[in-house]
Amino acid sequence: MRPDSSAVALTGGPGTSMVYLARTGDSVIAIDLGWWRHHGPITAALRELEASPDQVTDVFLTHSHRDHIGAWRLVRRSRFHLAESEKPLLLGSRSHDAWVPRWAERVKPSGLPAPDDIDVRAFARDTTFVFERDTLYAFVVPGHTAGSTVYLFRGVLFLGDAATHTPWGGFGRARRGYSDDVRVAAANLDSLWTRLPAHAVRYVCTAHAHCAVFSDDFLRDVRR
Repeated sequence: MRPDSSAVALTGGPGTSMVYLARTGDSVIAIDLGWWRHHGPITAALRELEASPDQVTDVFLTHSHRDHIGAWRLVRRSRFHLAESEKPLLLGSRSHDAWVPRWAERVKPSGLPAPDDIDVRAFARDTTFVFERDTLYAFVVPGHTAGSTVYLFRGVLFLGDAATHTPWGGFGRARRGYSDDVRVAAANLDSLWTRLPAHAVRYVCTAHAHCAVFSDDFLRDVRR
């Protein structure tokens, strides 16, 4: 098993939710945790890394909507990293502002973790995490949620829902109804491109498994 191997798990829901998993030295990290029917896809992906859920050391959440945190119980021994302003949303002491996730939570609670259930490590600004030979960059881009975060790891920019994709429109900005403030989200996404390390991004992926080469074409689409 290579020390820098990676795998992807696709979980269910109205839109496929992607979980990215990687072995980096002695650590196994996850970016987002999917939604419905997550157990089988995640455990299968971890087997590719010769790992089990108990061996996931660090989880990085783009945000705390239900379709990104489904497997938190499966990897509850991990360190959970997210933006400081997202922490109360994950732990249920504050509700999301956007009407779709707010009403979904009222109709069917998503079973959020309590403060004592998981080890949360929050960051207040753009942050760098080092895992032996690997570096993960976190960029805070509020607007979709209070603490939406984008992660750059091994040349892939994991956008969460700060950018979206539709079959009819291609890539675009955060969606109205699902986002706290689409104007703030758009402004913070626009500011992201100048904050990225030079020549470090090769690919971009939304949290719902739509990926593309990072190019002028992508930037033109997502800025519309």
